[in-house]
Amino acid sequence: MSNQANQKKIHPSAVISEDVIIGSETIIGAGAIIGTGVVIGENCQIGTGVIIEAKSRIENNCILEPGVIIGNDVTIGKNTKIGIGARVTNGVTIGSDSIIKIGEIVLKDMIYKMVFKRGAWIYREDSLNHKNED
Repeated sequence: MSNQANQKKIHPSAVISEDVIIGSETIIGAGAIIGTGVVIGENCQIGTGVIIEAKSRIENNCILEPGVIIGNDVTIGKNTKIGIGARVTNGVTIGSDSIIKIGEIVLKDMIYKMVFKRGAWIYREDSLNHKNED
C-alpha cells in the first residue's frame, strides 16, 4: 500500500487549531473549523463549513455533512452519520452507528444505536439488539 493512500486530505481553507489529531484517510472540507484538542478518527468525512469545538472526539468512519456544528467536549461514536446543518450541543455523547437527520438539534446523549428525526428518537436498538420504534 502506498504512503499516499493513507494520507488525510485537508482543504486549504479549513482552519485547524493546535493539538488536533486527525486519523488517516480522513477528508476535511472547505471552510471547516476544528477547535483545540479535537480528535478525529480514521476514514471520516468532515463536510464543508463544519465546526467542531474544542475537546470533541469523532471516532472512526463518521460522516459529518456540510454545515454541522459540534459543541465543546462532544463524543461521536464510530460509524455515525450527521445530516446537513445538524447541531450537537456541548458535552453530548452520540453512540456508535447512529444517524442524526438533516437540521436536527441534539440536546441529550444518544447512547444506543439510534435515529433522530423531528426532535425525537424514531428508532432505537439497545445493546441486547431489541428494536424499538416509536
